[in-house]
Order: sequence, then C-alpha cells, then structure tokens
Amino acid sequence: MQFPQTIEELLGAVAAKGGELDGLGFADDKIVKQARSQGLVDVDPGDAWTLVDTVRLTPTQRLVMGLPPILRKPSVLALTLHAVATAFARIFGNRRAHP
Repeated sequence: MQFPQTIEELLGAVAAKGGELDGLGFADDKIVKQARSQGLVDVDPGDAWTLVDTVRLTPTQRLVMGLPPILRKPSVLALTLHAVATAFARIFGNRRAHP
C-alpha cells in the first residue's frame, strides 16, 4: 500500500480497514505524524521483532468516520473479583441489631 498524501486519505484508508491499519514505516511518515499531533489517530510503533507499525483511529474519530465504538469487555479476573465482593457484601453487610 502507498502512503497517503493527505490526512483525509489517511483517515479514509484507516476507516476502510475497520479503524486499524498495519504497515512498515507508518510511524515515521509525515502525514501520520501530523494526524497524530492533531489527535486524529493513535500510533503503535512496531517492536524489534515485528517491525510493523499500527495506526488506529481515536475513539472520537471512529464515531466521526461512521465506525462503531469499541466496547471493551471486562476480564475474567475483574468479573471474579466483583462476584467475590458482592457475595462478601451480602453475607456480612447490613447486620445491625434491631432494638
């Protein structure tokens, strides 16, 4: 894929790919840096193993481009801790002696 020449082309390309675009050298591109400084995209530079940079639309920009928001599901640990805290509150909560 060629590098986009304008920020609008970049946003259109990222939106066409579902809000995320991977490629080599995206983090160093001038247009990507401008879009990042304006808060339109987030960039995850590749590590030494993969060398693939990931460009993602910010949550606000996803809505502007007509993409659905990303809903994060709670982890198994968070659900377990919540269940334990709820059970603990039911067992030991609200135990007052009535006169």
